Amino acid sequence: MPIQMLRTSERGTFKECPQKWQWSTNEGLAAKRDSNPLWFGQGIHIALAEWYQKGAERGPHPADTWEDFCADEERYIPTEYDEDGAKFVEAKELGIAMMEGYVDRYGDDDHWDVIATEQTFRLLIADPRYRPEPGGKLKALVRYVGTFDGVYRDTGTGEIFLMEHKTAAGISTAHLPLDDQAGSYWYVATRVLRKQGLIGPRESIAGIMYNFMRKGLPDDRPTNERGEALNKNGSVSKTQPAPLFVREVDWKSDANRRNMERRIQDEAVHMEAMRNGTLPIYKRPQRDCSWRCEFYKMCMLDEAGADVEEYKEAVYRKRDPYGDHRDTRKAA
Repeated sequence: MPIQMLRTSERGTFKECPQKWQWSTNEGLAAKRDSNPLWFGQGIHIALAEWYQKGAERGPHPADTWEDFCADEERYIPTEYDEDGAKFVEAKELGIAMMEGYVDRYGDDDHWDVIATEQTFRLLIADPRYRPEPGGKLKALVRYVGTFDGVYRDTGTGEIFLMEHKTAAGISTAHLPLDDQAGSYWYVATRVLRKQGLIGPRESIAGIMYNFMRKGLPDDRPTNERGEALNKNGSVSKTQPAPLFVREVDWKSDANRRNMERRIQDEAVHMEAMRNGTLPIYKRPQRDCSWRCEFYKMCMLDEAGADVEEYKEAVYRKRDPYGDHRDTRKAA
């Protein structure tokens, strides 16, 4: 029997709502058209992957790659929120402004020697319930698969960092030490890159460089020498713009590695129990379901006792959630 695969985004969905996980992963349902935030984030990641090519040289300007990605697509992205709701900006315009501002802010990052970018991985995770005899082999619980944004070496310090690009309507960082997504990529990246010979056998990734980009257009007000936005009369405005770009390092340790491995194992055991019917699959309703979940309308129909099979066929497409990771030639 093939080893069950597990993706980081799947873990996030599972913890958000097991029923959502059932529909998206086990049944392979996805909206026929990607949501605007998902599409936007994918495009920005592609633009930065082309920019941060391996080595110290940079690729095509990310604004150009973004424009090619958009092509003739016309979408609108929510940016600022106030008492009147969200402000929407045309996606191509917004992405170009963000990528031009990004390069203006950070330049070529000439102290970044890029080791890997958009790295696909496949890694076996041991089953904690199985204890082999001395000298025996561990039993695999799942094959952990995914793609991390990139890894670079700081040429000034020699330290190695995982890149984690994030686009958001607002930037907050207090949660980063417990961020499961990037934390799991950091957990696998050292083993993957050692196996490929891209870092030394005793080298480790020191931490995660979070690279936040706020979805917003630059503030066009004049500024003083401290960068503060000014009113028309030259006084400092009481309303200062939130930063468009923030970078923050989350340093990691061996304890982080052990805890991440155990959390992946624990979640995989729970998923296995729901797949085989030992544990029930339940819904986890939240106030943000209406704007976060692509299955919200179907969930309401299901909650009312309606037959949702026709709705599934009309609204969703079937896809293999692990399709990008089944080619063993991509294995790290």
